[in-house]
Amino acid sequence: MATRLVAALAVTMVTVTFGLTLGPTWGPTPARADDTHWDPLPLAPSSTATSSTVGTNLPPRIQWEANYGYCGEVSFISAGLYYGQYVSQYDARAAASGDAPQSRRNSQLLLGVNDTTAASAMHLAATQFTANSSTTATGFLSWVKTNVVAGYPVVIGVLMNQNRFNGAKSPNAGDSDYDHIVPVTAITSAHAFNSPVTAYGDDVLTLNDGGVWTGTPTKQPQNVFNFPFSTFPATRQGANSPSAGLYSIKTNGNTGTAITGVIDQSRETVPVRLATSVPTEKPEMAEGSNARPAPSAVTLTITVSGLKPGATYNLYRYTTLASVPNANFNANAAKAAQKFTIKIPSGSSYTTTQTINSNEVAVYRAVPAGSP
Repeated sequence: MATRLVAALAVTMVTVTFGLTLGPTWGPTPARADDTHWDPLPLAPSSTATSSTVGTNLPPRIQWEANYGYCGEVSFISAGLYYGQYVSQYDARAAASGDAPQSRRNSQLLLGVNDTTAASAMHLAATQFTANSSTTATGFLSWVKTNVVAGYPVVIGVLMNQNRFNGAKSPNAGDSDYDHIVPVTAITSAHAFNSPVTAYGDDVLTLNDGGVWTGTPTKQPQNVFNFPFSTFPATRQGANSPSAGLYSIKTNGNTGTAITGVIDQSRETVPVRLATSVPTEKPEMAEGSNARPAPSAVTLTITVSGLKPGATYNLYRYTTLASVPNANFNANAAKAAQKFTIKIPSGSSYTTTQTINSNEVAVYRAVPAGSP
């Protein structure tokens, strides 16, 4: 759960390019009564058309709950894994705050506050959507869908149903901007994913909530949630209704950031993906603590794709964020802690594993051996 520092943010869609933005190359429900002031999405005609799903399908990760919650940090970690890098929640917060004490409210990774700072420090390219109070939910969902269809992880702020989460009786409970930060992992639609992208009322958005909701029969986190576009926007009061969903976006003035690739100014990297053997970091951060928790073992599955049989590639691993180059990876080979040579006889991908401690940094970049 995020605790906001400011009530209102500045004004427009901003493209933040750290070096060169490179992204992957593959990569009817009635509206709620409280949503009458937002620009309505087109509803699909009655149809039996088969739906299809696009997106990153990022696996769920579990956030630390201490120190105002590490939801922004876990969202950026999920996006980082999609682009071949692992950091702990501790290091993601440090990247956002410049190593400020982690128990401070202003150390959190927050959308519209320090998310682009965090992306830059993590060597990730980002496109930020910020809005004023007149920007509609329709425009925001169109932007989200456009980026998900492009194959990018998208991180958004959402309102939590404070009645269902915390038993709050006030209809105004919670933050006026957003309560929680989550990654959007997929969009499901019965409509063709044509360009320009159109947001439809019966489109369905999938998100991971960081394991926050445990009101399940087993008291275990649900993690994955689906929301039709037509019922996802709500006012603060509508979002807190006992009959409303667990999460909503605002009817206007939403905030989000798309992570569009690694920073690669020389345009030489091939895709690297990571999967972790566990979705959690244990032991967790203690409430009010500034000390890094003790580590545990985590096995990374590293998949390099876009390879040509018979060609030689270098896979570099960096163990600090500061050591990761933004260009000319072979020329900067000395900055890497490890170098692996890849040459496959057939196919287009290579997979290996590496076991590390959960408090380590493991950033991987793969480039052709003949690149600068």
